[in-house]
Amino acid sequence: MKALQIYAVNGSRNSGDFFLGPATKHRFKSLVNEDVVWSNFDVRKTVTVKDIEYFNTFDSIVIGGGGLFLPDSNPNNISCWQWACPTNLIKEINCDIYVLGVGWNHFYGQDISMPNSDNFSDIKRVEIFKNNIEALVKHSKLFTMRHKGDCRQLRKYLPDELHGKVHFDFCPVIPYVQEKYKQFKSEGEYHTFELKDDRLHRRYISKPIQKVYEELLEVINNIIRKGEKVAIMSHDGSRSFYEYTRRCGLYLPFIDNTVANEEKIIDNYSKIKHLYCTAGHSQMMAYALNIPFTSLITHDKLKYFLEDIEDDFPSCFLNNDDVRTLYK
Repeated sequence: MKALQIYAVNGSRNSGDFFLGPATKHRFKSLVNEDVVWSNFDVRKTVTVKDIEYFNTFDSIVIGGGGLFLPDSNPNNISCWQWACPTNLIKEINCDIYVLGVGWNHFYGQDISMPNSDNFSDIKRVEIFKNNIEALVKHSKLFTMRHKGDCRQLRKYLPDELHGKVHFDFCPVIPYVQEKYKQFKSEGEYHTFELKDDRLHRRYISKPIQKVYEELLEVINNIIRKGEKVAIMSHDGSRSFYEYTRRCGLYLPFIDNTVANEEKIIDNYSKIKHLYCTAGHSQMMAYALNIPFTSLITHDKLKYFLEDIEDDFPSCFLNNDDVRTLYK
């Protein structure tokens, strides 16, 4: 069969986005149990009538994975989420539509009415989004979201009769990594800290970022005093915390995951003894590879994921839910 994957095809600098291409293809193939000839389409390209004609040359289109319901990544008033496909054109798609492992992905204080990273709100966007997502859910053969919390959020914009069409399924990256790298052994030596530095004003709402860095530096120094090794990892190019530790006189190894090379990324994870992370895909990768991790919760999706896997681990909340530690 012929299938078209619609996703962030240019997400090679973000190690999570890089895995989404092959992982979602792998997930789709397992669902249809057929050989698939693939083509790709950029999810952030505004969809035209000509594009719909192209879509309809395929047996199926696959939308996802990724946090596509983030309104400020591809600001538009066409759909009000990343896939800018007009509602009337969704209804013209006559091949099977699979929406797989997508995420709600809103940051603190953000809602669908906000097309930018500031607090500007255009209330007209809410109705545009509702009509658009209702049409997509109606026309989808399968619609899955990567967290149960994401399902709850999206259902708020759908009529009751469509709630049952929105299903939870783990991000395709998890089963892909678990299956492909089942021989992986977690024998790393570094307690590794990964902190994203985009949208700092939305990630760190309860305390200044300088205070967050100071507290984490104290954690790092305590780890070092116990004779353990510490490294900093960048998931997507973020380097602010790494540069802060250097200014404070700590010259720690830097693990660069901003490479479009799957084997190199896996090799980087093999260096990790325990991961302390803010990126959703960092905790998913650690979970899939059986690496102990601590989620530094700066986004609801990290909390949602921990709730999704809660039955797997004994766990405890620290600092008013700011950090949740999982023991493997």
